[in-house]
Amino acid sequence: MLLRIILFFSFLFFANVSFAQYTVKGQVNINENWQPKIYMAAVNKLSDYYRTSPDMIIKSAEIDANGKFILKGDNLPNEKRFYRLYLMKKQNSDYDACLYVGGDDHNFVHILLGNGEEVEINADPNENAPFEKYQIVGQKENHLMRTLSNIVYPRFYFHRIEFPTELKFSEDKLHTDLKKFADTCSSTLVALAAINNTDFDEYYDQNPAFYQDFKTRLKTDLPKSIYTKNYDLKVKYYANEETLLPDWAKFLLAFLSLSLIGLFAKLNQYKNRIQTLENQKIAPVKIDTPKPSIDELLTQKEKEILQLISQGKSNKEIASALFVELSTIKTHINKIYSKIGASNRKEAQTLAKRAFQPRV
Repeated sequence: MLLRIILFFSFLFFANVSFAQYTVKGQVNINENWQPKIYMAAVNKLSDYYRTSPDMIIKSAEIDANGKFILKGDNLPNEKRFYRLYLMKKQNSDYDACLYVGGDDHNFVHILLGNGEEVEINADPNENAPFEKYQIVGQKENHLMRTLSNIVYPRFYFHRIEFPTELKFSEDKLHTDLKKFADTCSSTLVALAAINNTDFDEYYDQNPAFYQDFKTRLKTDLPKSIYTKNYDLKVKYYANEETLLPDWAKFLLAFLSLSLIGLFAKLNQYKNRIQTLENQKIAPVKIDTPKPSIDELLTQKEKEILQLISQGKSNKEIASALFVELSTIKTHINKIYSKIGASNRKEAQTLAKRAFQPRV
């Protein structure tokens, strides 16, 4: 009898382990322009939604001659998170992968996934692009993600609009559609994806209550999600809010500040004594290795984009000015920030103004 019980619970255990595996499978359109491989990247921060980097890849799989693929594993976090599936062109490497939007080059989709879940994605065989049109089989949230993609990606052709007023109307219409979708979406995570696709630079100041109200919804529905804290920090940045510290942290900060002041005073005393003892010695000459200038760090295209950033241009305006896709501009901007050591747009503007100001 005891042996039967042990076997029964062992069966349940191994069954649960097998059920914990996630599966992402399907079929894409592929031709000689694309590498026969599909990548799955984790979106752990909202700023990573359209960013490509080797450190974001968690899985890859070969695509067969019929365009079929399957990704499996059991190492995902238990909570649902955003993941991106994408292909790379023949000339791309892991380090310079690009996301292409619309037309024959649309090469990515976003999905929501947790351990033990299965999603199937099948591209329309009548199209040329890997993912321009596709059907999805899986949880309701991924059907909502598919609906969201129908709202977002047809609008990425803003730079092709000829007249400024028409461009502004089109941008406002997209913002309104995304806002309406988020307000009525039954999934808080999918609603977050919609809001993350809005242009915070352009629309936060026009309607801060909308963004603040959604922060409350996130904290209520998903208090432990990694995206909740991330969104909170993003909203605070655009609202120019200061991070509030608890009283104990303020006390500790004050104590450390006073301790540092005392330490610097002591160090200054020692410095004066050393200078007195060595007043007849020749001070050593310090040779500072000059840091590379922004002009040396950036490519010509990156310098053009940084100059437009320093002029206060938005990502859409930069894409329009340079006749490239918005996703490409975002990829360039991430690389620029990394090269010049900027953590946000304001820092990049400050560094750019210093670098590009006329020398007297």
